[in-house]
Amino acid sequence: MALLQDIVASVLQDVLSAQHQANLIAESLAEEYASSPVLKSFPVPAVSVGEMEITLNFAIVGGEKMKDQDAKSMEVIVDSNLLAAIGKDSLQSITLKISAKEMAAAQRKMDKE
Repeated sequence: MALLQDIVASVLQDVLSAQHQANLIAESLAEEYASSPVLKSFPVPAVSVGEMEITLNFAIVGGEKMKDQDAKSMEVIVDSNLLAAIGKDSLQSITLKISAKEMAAAQRKMDKE
């Protein structure tokens, strides 16, 4: 079991990390393309994370006892096998909508740290 805030933060961190890795690869390719007589006439391939929507399914540990607890500190179950055993009536979901603009702002913040 994990805290909901940790799971959401981990997903967002992974998306940012993937974008950062793609940027580093593009930078390396740009240097290679610039030094090649043939490749320098081609555009450098690059990937950018754009709009994305991720839905996380989970169950709250403790059920009704946790209604008044802050959502970010809720312990949740995300393991697919455990969720299947719990049943659909106990499942919750949260949808994360990420925009390219928000990704860029978060990446700039990460770069400063």
